[in-house]
Amino acid sequence: MLDRVQFYLIFFVGFGALFGALITPLVFWSKGRKPATGFFAGVLIGALGNLILLIPLWLRLRSRPAPADAFDVSVAYNMGIAAVLGGRKSEARYHFVRVTQADPNNVSAWLYLANLATTPLEAWSYVQQARTIDARHPGVQDAVSVVWPQVRHLFGEKL
Repeated sequence: MLDRVQFYLIFFVGFGALFGALITPLVFWSKGRKPATGFFAGVLIGALGNLILLIPLWLRLRSRPAPADAFDVSVAYNMGIAAVLGGRKSEARYHFVRVTQADPNNVSAWLYLANLATTPLEAWSYVQQARTIDARHPGVQDAVSVVWPQVRHLFGEKL
């Protein structure tokens, strides 16, 4: 469909340039000038018209590479770390949540979310997610030792 549209647009623009090249000598001749000069002026005007009309048309209708819609977990993870280092906590949370949605088994992202949590209970929920993935991970064990004393009273003494 797009090729047919391109063809008709180019055809009509080219036809307009040819029509201008044929009419301009008549206009020059009616004013007492040489028709050949008018023909060359018409060709020049037609060529300029083609450039003015066809270049934007070509830019509009040319094929473009498809946008990359693929989500890269490692890029989002690194952007989250950069946001943490830059002190942008809400942006870091956003990136780590996207990482955990794309890769629920990413222990490090869960631990970063636990560090960015606003309440101990929220942190504990993230630590629990990391614990279900790998309870022997050293970062998980450190997080449990830090967060559990803060939420122990909510759950009783049972770990």
